[in-house]
Amino acid sequence: MTYNEALDYIHSCPRFKNTDNRKAMRLLLEELGNPQDKLKIVHIAGTNGKGSCAKMLSNILIEAGYKTGLNISPFIIDFRERFTINGQFISKEKLAYITEIVKNKQEYIFGKYNYQLVEFEIVTAIAFYYFYMENCDIVCLEVGIGGKEDSTNVIKNSFLSCIMNISFDHTEILGDTIEEIAYQKAGIIKENQNVICYPAMDKNALKVIENECKEKNSKLIVPLLSDIQVIHNGKFEDILKYKNLVIKQSFAGIHQSYNTAVVIEAAKSINNSTNFVISNDNITKGIEKTAFPARIELFSQNSLIILDGAHNIDGVTALAKVLKENNIKNLTAVWASLSDKHPKQLIEIMAPFINKLYTADIVGSRAVSKQELAEMAKEYISNSSPAESLEQAIKSSIEKKENLIIFGSLYLASDARKIILKNMDKQS
Repeated sequence: MTYNEALDYIHSCPRFKNTDNRKAMRLLLEELGNPQDKLKIVHIAGTNGKGSCAKMLSNILIEAGYKTGLNISPFIIDFRERFTINGQFISKEKLAYITEIVKNKQEYIFGKYNYQLVEFEIVTAIAFYYFYMENCDIVCLEVGIGGKEDSTNVIKNSFLSCIMNISFDHTEILGDTIEEIAYQKAGIIKENQNVICYPAMDKNALKVIENECKEKNSKLIVPLLSDIQVIHNGKFEDILKYKNLVIKQSFAGIHQSYNTAVVIEAAKSINNSTNFVISNDNITKGIEKTAFPARIELFSQNSLIILDGAHNIDGVTALAKVLKENNIKNLTAVWASLSDKHPKQLIEIMAPFINKLYTADIVGSRAVSKQELAEMAKEYISNSSPAESLEQAIKSSIEKKENLIIFGSLYLASDARKIILKNMDKQS
């Protein structure tokens, strides 16, 4: 199997199905020798902030000298971004090799049990097999959707769980109330472990997590808001003071400082309760070295170019807060959205910062057309129109040296990032 054949196979797998995900997933992993049970895993759930937490914590562990696997979703730059060890993407050859093994096992399971695994399950199985094959000391594992029924939640003994901010998203799967959603997220909590929780958690969600920790005899650690002090320097960088640490973050926004507090407590918990040794210097350097594509990513300070994958109400609210903190307005914006992400509310939140809006199409059955988005947005931004193309909208704005922001979807962000870099090269 070649790399391109591996990608074709992975993307040919169905996205959704009605059968019990974890039953099929467990069968596949048994055929692979249960690699997930031979790994030390930090499991990370939440509506927003999972990726930032996983990336920061993995960088801390790398700084401390440990061979660290990182599994995140979706990808922004390259599909192989979903499988990294010590910051390096899996090689194309290894991805092809492992995918062929997983494909053969999947075909055996389908023939024997008539179970067809979905794309995310195949990707997760590849990650487990890769991290085990490469003898990782520790793995930072991001949940896909929810937690309790998620394909990643086949692991028996994660030694630490992190639960990031919980808000309304994927309600058709996770439930219509914050308590129902929190119950699904808290499903990753295992017996007798430490659980680190987002410090500004909704009180009803926090109560669900507290109850789950009591039931599992697990210790809940929640950073105190009073211990978090943030200095905004107006350049999309914040100085965080948390307890005895002072850290310059490349992530802007109070929500990212809250995420960082979770990461710090997670690192300290690993240091205190395992054989891993992590110093304050490791923590500081690991966080300060962390950059994450499409998380309020700033490409230019002169004529602003900002890319953010914010795609739900909680994420867009956090983005708007950062724009307000940095006194940013009169932006040209490019926006796309899915129908289940409450697009009308999203554009209402962002409208005060935008004077011209281009809407774009993204792939998927839940995507709202750019024409419909433009009509929806005109109630809040009169100068709203469908973009001729994503490339045309971005290229035109860069050439005119407008202050530009692109938001609404990580899929949009992935395509937009390539266009930004190509057109910035032409300008330099």
